[in-house]
Amino acid sequence: MNFSPRSSTKRFLAAAAVLAAIGLTAIPASAAPIGWQASGGWYSEGEDFFLGAGARIGAGTITVIPNAEWLFVDSGSAYTLNLDATMSVLPLGVANGYLGAGLGLFTVDPEQGDGDTETVVNLIAGAGFNALPMKPFAQFKWVVMDGDDPLVFSIGTRF
Repeated sequence: MNFSPRSSTKRFLAAAAVLAAIGLTAIPASAAPIGWQASGGWYSEGEDFFLGAGARIGAGTITVIPNAEWLFVDSGSAYTLNLDATMSVLPLGVANGYLGAGLGLFTVDPEQGDGDTETVVNLIAGAGFNALPMKPFAQFKWVVMDGDDPLVFSIGTRF
């Protein structure tokens, strides 16, 4: 094992970056425009149920949402890692409508055969309700990938 000063510096910088990211996401939503979301719903292709979670980082009318979704499939596993962004296009006091887009990695790993990871584009339209404490939302997401292009319906909560 080589512990040169150069590799130690790289490890220190990587550890510092991870700690800074954890520290930024641990700030309560009331203290900064950072929050969390949890969702569940269905993928139209194969009618697979999913659960997802992610962070919400707000900057004015735009919200950046790094998130992950786990699909419950019959044989094997499937999940997505996404970096989405939404923009409020219909801001109302009680609710808001939004549109968005993002990039993701869609991974399918069947029990038999080789797994596959594909880069996808997400197109999003939804509505969120601001008057309730847990801030529920509902959205449609069109996942553009090579071959199948599933439509995803999800409901969730922002906190």
